[in-house]
Amino acid sequence: MNVSSLQLGLGMALGIHLLVAASGCAVSSDSEVPYGSPDSDGTVDPVGGKADCVGSSCAENVSLRCDVVVAGGTTAALAAALTSAREGANTCLLEPTDWPGGQLTAGGVPAVDFAWHKVNGYDVGAVAKDARNLPKEFVQWMDATGNPGGCWVSKNCFEPKGLLSNHILPALSRESGNLTVLLNTVVKRVQTEQADGRTRISSLTAIQREAKEGVTWGGHDRRLSEEMQDWYSTVNSARYTKTVTRITSDRTGGPVVIDATELGDVLVLSGAPYLQGVESSDGGTEIASDTCGQATVFPFVMRYNSEAVSDNALPVEPDHPEFYGLGNSTWDKIWTYRRVKGSGGVAAGQLSNQNWNPGNDYAYGYLFKSKSSAANEVSDWRGGVNYDVLERAERHAIGWYHWLREHEPSGQGDRLSMAADVFGTAHGLSKFPYLRDTRRSIGIDDFVLKGSDLDSGATGKTGRVFADRIAIGAYNGDIHPLLTCALPSYLGDELHALPFFIPLRALTNDGVENLLVAGKTMAQSFRANAAIRLHPIEYSSGIGAGAAAAAMVQQDIGDTRTLVSHYADVQSRVVKYAPIDWTVQGTKYPRPGDAVDTPEP
Repeated sequence: MNVSSLQLGLGMALGIHLLVAASGCAVSSDSEVPYGSPDSDGTVDPVGGKADCVGSSCAENVSLRCDVVVAGGTTAALAAALTSAREGANTCLLEPTDWPGGQLTAGGVPAVDFAWHKVNGYDVGAVAKDARNLPKEFVQWMDATGNPGGCWVSKNCFEPKGLLSNHILPALSRESGNLTVLLNTVVKRVQTEQADGRTRISSLTAIQREAKEGVTWGGHDRRLSEEMQDWYSTVNSARYTKTVTRITSDRTGGPVVIDATELGDVLVLSGAPYLQGVESSDGGTEIASDTCGQATVFPFVMRYNSEAVSDNALPVEPDHPEFYGLGNSTWDKIWTYRRVKGSGGVAAGQLSNQNWNPGNDYAYGYLFKSKSSAANEVSDWRGGVNYDVLERAERHAIGWYHWLREHEPSGQGDRLSMAADVFGTAHGLSKFPYLRDTRRSIGIDDFVLKGSDLDSGATGKTGRVFADRIAIGAYNGDIHPLLTCALPSYLGDELHALPFFIPLRALTNDGVENLLVAGKTMAQSFRANAAIRLHPIEYSSGIGAGAAAAAMVQQDIGDTRTLVSHYADVQSRVVKYAPIDWTVQGTKYPRPGDAVDTPEP
């Protein structure tokens, strides 16, 4: 397998292919010399340890050298990989699905969440949607994409395949000189080394899968709960041929690694300190519960046909059908809420994206295993996921589809069907669930960005001003709580965030020197994450992480603590692609003389 000229197939639904090459990445085949040692029976585990394959079940082994490794699956990962490559760093992006872009694409939320709220009459939403306050490329993509769905939750609701083919894939292709993209690839193992009491990542082991002949939809013919553990298996299976790739760097001390995953894989596998669930206090590192967090949702798209059709969705028995309902809305408003095709009232030919609470939100179980259970899984990592919750979330989503069909107000629910082609899966659900929270880093010197950093500051117009700011964002704190646990009382009041700043410190980890984070894995509290988890903010933090990684490589910076002291270099890179200051009614914030929080030397 020639990874340096990897063919990127986007599955049956998209029907196009893209070639992304990385001329700077060295690749070698280790087919004859697997990484593990032969067991007593002659079998070999490609990543070392207990033997688990024999003969044709053994995956191919290759080596790959990249100076920046973006472990991805999120909107932040896409931005980080593009920025790192554009800044001249030899970069690898590991994407677990075949649709890069995170919640914009595989996560099934192609209805972009922009801030809408006001704080004491201050129109935060208008400031947040001002193009001067958004990443340049993101604005270009959204302006070109428009709102073909005429939805009312956003100014941009669309089918993800158009964004992929018109913008995301061409952008990745243009950076092919510095960028290698491995689709359908997950992180299996993180190798670390100790020096002078400090921990560094020396290499990563990733597993790439290729659907075998006869497996349709690129493997998305079955639900994720039936497939995902196979993604992490090191051996060839009945459905997939695997390639096990060990990724290293020629840099002294190993590659710069960015954990921009949906599951925080690198945080767990590297032994890095991290938060999960809810803390006892906003910004503290004591965890109140590591299995209490936000609800998970599998979005899907429904088609309104011109005549009655056969119901094409799986028959399911959801655990909690009593959760379904219109709330304070109407069926028509729910239909148009995230509609991705159509305009005006409900009509034939329209496509409606469903991400609704109380609807397909699954609020009856936390997706992540506890920290102790995840630690016990490190030797054979499968994502640290509660697969029972994952399966129940899928059934709950499909049950919502059936509920909407049955409650269509004109009595023509038999004209509704699951629009499987829109999300590129046979079952119609998104390729990956939309996660509102995940495992989160603890930054250098135990830094954690707090909710209070977002809703107050000396300027009166923004949150706390950081000297090392590398991204900005704005959104109200939006928590979709689980119904199976009680959140701490301090989370009872909604966070009314001002336009805020994200510091470089939030992209670091206190325990692993060459590890950066972006998106939902940032060093942030549960309360802060509720306002930071949206599309444009993820993209902005990804730009910051990509610029920071490139600075580490090109300035030969060995650790993120030193990197933070060079924050001006990172900022000079970021501003090519996105603002780090706010423009509010023509005034730049922070203003000269405003109080600024400066990192410790």
